[in-house]
Amino acid sequence: SALIPAKYVYSRLDDLEVGTRVNVYGVVVFFKQPFKSSGTDYCSSLKITDQSNQRIGCNIFLSKLEEHPKIFQVGDIIRMHRVKVCRFNDSVSLINTFGFSAVTFDGSKGEPVEPRTSCQTIHFDEEDQRMVEQLRAWSFNQALLPTAPSVTLSTVQPSAYFDLSCQLLAKAPLDSSCTLLRVWDGTKCPHPLLKVLVDPEMTEGPSSFSPEQENLIANVLVYDNHVEVAEQLKPGDFLRIYNVRAVLGSSKVPGLAGTQTLEQDHLAFHLHRGTAYGRGIRVLPQTSPTVQELKSSHTVFNKHSFAQTTLGSGYCNGTFLLLLLLRKSQLEYCHNCWDYETSAIILLLFLL
Repeated sequence: SALIPAKYVYSRLDDLEVGTRVNVYGVVVFFKQPFKSSGTDYCSSLKITDQSNQRIGCNIFLSKLEEHPKIFQVGDIIRMHRVKVCRFNDSVSLINTFGFSAVTFDGSKGEPVEPRTSCQTIHFDEEDQRMVEQLRAWSFNQALLPTAPSVTLSTVQPSAYFDLSCQLLAKAPLDSSCTLLRVWDGTKCPHPLLKVLVDPEMTEGPSSFSPEQENLIANVLVYDNHVEVAEQLKPGDFLRIYNVRAVLGSSKVPGLAGTQTLEQDHLAFHLHRGTAYGRGIRVLPQTSPTVQELKSSHTVFNKHSFAQTTLGSGYCNGTFLLLLLLRKSQLEYCHNCWDYETSAIILLLFLL
């Protein structure tokens, strides 16, 4: 006879008994990006709640960053299988055990219920769908999701800490403890942006951009423990950088002292060491509404830049073709905007 998959039973957070191993659903009310523990593992620290209004801390220790729960903001929903109930500092908490797995979901009401996980196969049925929808509705009524408008480059103020959703265009190491990320979010910062000169040979992604693009590109300097995460990023990735700080002046930028004119009134962005206030970097999934908004902005800007640098130049056909091919090679790093650019190239070549 065919094997029938075991039905998972989920515990409410006010029914947890110390020493037991349980499965739970919850709404994330606090989280830190994975950080290196004192041993060989990375640790994710988060706090969850459910309709019981109990708030339970969770510590997840896993050896690989990609295996950690993919949490992007407070209000996300998480499902955890095989966690142990412990008592720590007189409070009940959860810790992963052998066979642990986690799946997360966007907590926004009305969004598609799409599981986020690194597992190749997961159990997800109509009951799970119902659990997520119920938690979304309850969370919405409890106002657990962030209500403050997101900060963009066009609204950021000097000295502010904020979460930046953006696309990575290029990156380069400045020294062993600092990496430069060149990003943009489709908006224009009202403050002059700091230019950081780096060796083109050390740059992954395009080493130069058009003047129109340069006016929209922000330099984010990530330090210490975030450098390891930055090494895994690829130009074209869509990111959320948590607790980044807007800083005026170049005197605090590694390697710039004595190499270029100090720009005390220019804005740069620093992601300091540590994980306080959820500090860290996450690659956003392609299905994220934020990514769709960024892609839309990116297409509009590339269209403007493309027209400025080609149609308005009056070049002969041969030179124009060369520019198109050069533009195509540059954009291989920016794979998420490739469909639009390819179509534009084919159309313009046909019209010549």
